[in-house]
Amino acid sequence: MERTGKEDFILQLVEKQLDSIWQGDGKTYAETVAEDCSFFEWYISPVRIDGLDFHLRELKIHKKVLEGPADPFEEKEHVFEHEILQPRVQFYGKTAVATFTLMIRAVLPEGVVHKSHNETRVFYNFGSDEKPQWKLVHCHKSPVATKDSLEVLRG
Repeated sequence: MERTGKEDFILQLVEKQLDSIWQGDGKTYAETVAEDCSFFEWYISPVRIDGLDFHLRELKIHKKVLEGPADPFEEKEHVFEHEILQPRVQFYGKTAVATFTLMIRAVLPEGVVHKSHNETRVFYNFGSDEKPQWKLVHCHKSPVATKDSLEVLRG
């Protein structure tokens, strides 16, 4: 099925949000996420996380981690990237629902590691059709059943 320009725009917005996370860019992230957003992130908290502030604080920590140690020989991670698998965008008036599997790939000294989870991102257009202002209002992440995710879920 061929995508429309609106679908491509939403998927580009998802990419923009993910890139802002990897780069620790709180300004870009805040521009694309509603103040009262809500998240279910199984690997962070067993309960819903409310508000943009939580994730802006996470981004500050994330940026420090990504910057790594001053000595490059101490650096554990050499490559960190992502792919969006099987994306789908559905529109309901001023609401867009994007679903996909996020695969994260890290190349470590001991080899390549893949981590994946399923995501639903709900966007709302706070602008108009002529001047859209799409922002993330809700995100739900679900583990893909792997040995690692089952250990987290079942202890």
